[in-house]
Amino acid sequence: MQRRRVLGICGALATGLLAGCSGNSESTPTGTAEPTATATATPEPTATATATPTETAEPTATPATGPGGPTHELDESFVVGGDGGRINYRFIDFYRADSLGSSANPATADGTFVIVLLEFGNPQDSAISFPPNSFVASNDEQIRYIDEEATPKVDDDDRLDTQPIATTTLSAGQSAAGAVVFDLDPEQSYWLEIRPTGKGGETHYVEIGSVSEIQTLESSMVG
Repeated sequence: MQRRRVLGICGALATGLLAGCSGNSESTPTGTAEPTATATATPEPTATATATPTETAEPTATPATGPGGPTHELDESFVVGGDGGRINYRFIDFYRADSLGSSANPATADGTFVIVLLEFGNPQDSAISFPPNSFVASNDEQIRYIDEEATPKVDDDDRLDTQPIATTTLSAGQSAAGAVVFDLDPEQSYWLEIRPTGKGGETHYVEIGSVSEIQTLESSMVG
């Protein structure tokens, strides 16, 4: 009887112990993973191409070509005209004056006299005369021919040591130097046209330029 009580107590104690162990067992909470921050790539700013201004080329100065034919400088020799009408020319200088001739009987310009010193030659086999109607001073507004009254006054002007050439005739192979005169507007610029005589050839040009900038005829000018 006593043994049954002991066994019963032991059984109760064992049951209590098992229950206690079972009651004290706690489950370990599973750690919740912290959310991983996903790095969002920030797009790099796209470089905007800035157009580089194109450098503007400086305008190139265009050399004077004359109103419509070959041009020549002072002291340059050239030939005008084709077969049967060829004449050699060389222009020496330009001067300007308000009057020409002797003090007793001068010619007075309506504008300004422009004295053209030149040389012309005859490369042909027969005689030729200076062609005054082939010489024209021109611009966009005016055409002026040799002044037939003022040109002979060159011979009487002490400031010039030359002769009027407008009526000169040359034998084959000869040449002569002299002057012709134009009466021009002092406020204008001009080209000197040398037109061909006979058949063929083209008009040649020598720049007179601004009349007001031409050197003034003074004492003892040499032609």
